[in-house]
Amino acid sequence: MLSRRAIEPNFGMLDLPGGFVEVMETAEDAVRREIREELGISVTSLRYLTSFPNEYVFSGYSVFTLDLAFVCEVDNLKAAQPKDDISAVEFYDIKAVPFHELCSDSMRNIIEFYIENEIK
Repeated sequence: MLSRRAIEPNFGMLDLPGGFVEVMETAEDAVRREIREELGISVTSLRYLTSFPNEYVFSGYSVFTLDLAFVCEVDNLKAAQPKDDISAVEFYDIKAVPFHELCSDSMRNIIEFYIENEIK
Protein backbone atom coordinates (compact mmCIF):
# COMPACT_ATOMS: atom_id res chain seq x y z
CA MET A 1 0.00 0.00 0.00
CA LEU A 2 1.30 3.40 -0.97
CA SER A 3 -0.13 6.87 -0.59
CA ARG A 4 -0.25 9.67 -3.16
CA ARG A 5 1.09 13.02 -1.91
CA ALA A 6 -1.46 15.87 -1.84
CA ILE A 7 1.07 18.57 -0.93
CA GLU A 8 4.53 19.77 -1.84
CA PRO A 9 7.22 18.67 -1.87
CA ASN A 10 6.68 16.01 -4.52
CA PHE A 11 2.97 16.69 -5.00
CA GLY A 12 1.26 13.77 -6.77
CA MET A 13 4.07 11.29 -6.27
CA LEU A 14 3.84 8.00 -4.40
CA ASP A 15 5.02 7.74 -0.82
CA LEU A 16 4.81 5.49 2.20
CA PRO A 17 2.40 6.84 4.82
CA GLY A 18 4.18 8.61 7.63
CA GLY A 19 5.61 11.90 8.75
CA PHE A 20 7.79 13.65 11.26
CA VAL A 21 8.26 12.66 14.90
CA GLU A 22 7.00 15.39 17.22
CA VAL A 23 8.96 16.70 20.21
CA MET A 24 9.02 14.16 23.07
CA GLU A 25 7.25 11.54 20.93
CA THR A 26 8.65 8.05 20.33
CA ALA A 27 9.05 6.80 16.77
CA GLU A 28 6.46 4.10 17.51
CA ASP A 29 3.92 6.64 18.77
CA ALA A 30 4.60 8.80 15.71
CA VAL A 31 3.83 5.83 13.42
CA ARG A 32 0.53 5.21 15.21
CA ARG A 33 -0.41 8.91 15.08
CA GLU A 34 0.57 9.41 11.44
CA ILE A 35 -1.32 6.31 10.23
CA ARG A 36 -4.41 7.46 12.13
CA GLU A 37 -4.10 11.02 10.76
CA GLU A 38 -3.36 10.03 7.15
CA LEU A 39 -5.49 6.90 6.74
CA GLY A 40 -8.05 6.97 9.55
CA ILE A 41 -7.11 3.49 10.78
CA SER A 42 -5.33 2.19 13.88
CA VAL A 43 -2.03 0.33 14.06
CA THR A 44 -2.47 -2.86 16.10
CA SER A 45 1.19 -3.97 15.98
CA LEU A 46 4.41 -2.67 14.52
CA ARG A 47 7.95 -3.87 14.09
CA TYR A 48 11.04 -1.85 13.14
CA LEU A 49 12.29 -2.73 9.65
CA THR A 50 15.16 -0.43 8.63
CA SER A 51 16.25 3.17 8.12
CA PHE A 52 17.72 5.19 5.28
CA PRO A 53 19.00 8.77 5.11
CA ASN A 54 17.00 11.25 3.07
CA GLU A 55 17.25 14.83 1.86
CA TYR A 56 13.84 16.47 2.27
CA VAL A 57 13.81 19.65 0.15
CA PHE A 58 11.08 22.13 1.03
CA SER A 59 10.80 25.80 0.04
CA GLY A 60 14.35 25.71 -1.30
CA TYR A 61 15.86 24.36 1.92
CA SER A 62 17.39 20.94 2.44
CA VAL A 63 16.50 19.12 5.64
CA PHE A 64 18.51 15.95 6.13
CA THR A 65 16.42 13.27 7.80
CA LEU A 66 16.69 9.65 8.77
CA ASP A 67 13.61 7.82 7.47
CA LEU A 68 12.62 4.99 9.83
CA ALA A 69 10.52 2.17 8.39
CA PHE A 70 8.18 -0.10 10.31
CA VAL A 71 6.10 -3.09 9.23
CA CYS A 72 2.60 -2.54 10.59
CA GLU A 73 -0.58 -4.46 11.08
CA VAL A 74 -3.76 -2.39 11.23
CA ASP A 75 -7.28 -2.89 12.50
CA ASN A 76 -9.06 -2.61 9.13
CA LEU A 77 -6.99 -1.99 6.00
CA LYS A 78 -10.14 -1.89 3.84
CA ALA A 79 -11.27 1.17 5.82
CA ALA A 80 -8.15 3.18 4.90
CA GLN A 81 -9.15 6.54 3.43
CA PRO A 82 -6.89 9.39 2.29
CA LYS A 83 -6.80 12.19 4.85
CA ASP A 84 -4.48 14.97 5.99
CA ASP A 85 -1.74 15.42 3.35
CA ILE A 86 -2.45 12.46 1.05
CA SER A 87 -4.87 12.38 -1.90
CA ALA A 88 -5.13 8.63 -2.52
CA VAL A 89 -4.42 5.20 -1.09
CA GLU A 90 -3.16 2.78 -3.74
CA PHE A 91 -2.47 -0.94 -3.59
CA TYR A 92 0.18 -2.65 -5.72
CA ASP A 93 1.43 -6.17 -6.15
CA ILE A 94 4.89 -6.12 -4.58
CA LYS A 95 6.38 -7.06 -7.96
CA ALA A 96 4.60 -4.18 -9.72
CA VAL A 97 5.49 -1.17 -7.56
CA PRO A 98 6.01 1.82 -9.91
CA PHE A 99 9.41 2.82 -8.54
CA HIS A 100 9.67 5.72 -11.02
CA GLU A 101 6.70 7.38 -9.24
CA LEU A 102 8.20 7.25 -5.73
CA CYS A 103 8.91 10.61 -4.12
CA SER A 104 12.40 9.83 -2.80
CA ASP A 105 15.35 7.47 -2.94
CA SER A 106 14.79 6.53 0.69
CA MET A 107 11.25 5.29 -0.09
CA ARG A 108 12.67 3.21 -2.96
CA ASN A 109 15.40 1.88 -0.66
CA ILE A 110 12.88 0.97 2.05
CA ILE A 111 10.62 -0.91 -0.37
CA GLU A 112 13.57 -2.72 -1.98
CA PHE A 113 14.86 -3.67 1.49
CA TYR A 114 11.42 -5.00 2.39
CA ILE A 115 11.26 -7.07 -0.81
CA GLU A 116 14.76 -8.49 -0.33
CA ASN A 117 14.39 -9.26 3.38
CA GLU A 118 10.71 -9.89 4.08
CA ILE A 119 9.27 -11.50 0.96
CA LYS A 120 10.22 -15.18 0.93
